[in-house]
Amino acid sequence: MADPVRTTVTIYGEEYQLKGDLPEDVVQALAHHVDNRMRILASKSPRVSPTRLAVLTALNLTEELFRVQAERDELVQTMQQKWRRRDVK
Repeated sequence: MADPVRTTVTIYGEEYQLKGDLPEDVVQALAHHVDNRMRILASKSPRVSPTRLAVLTALNLTEELFRVQAERDELVQTMQQKWRRRDVK
């Protein structure tokens, strides 16, 4: 088993030491995405605390994940239905 990858990232001005299985460049890209999303929210709500901003960002990203998963599930179901109809013909 490979040793965990240690990565330092900065999100919304705070530095975090992370350890995990993902390559460093992937972790950096994820952190950059979260940082960007927090900054976008902060620009719309400048008086929100960083903690509340992090929670709102997490909720927004989770909503986006759920929506994409639902779209994927619908696409898979559509493809399965088309495949079954193809088999029947």
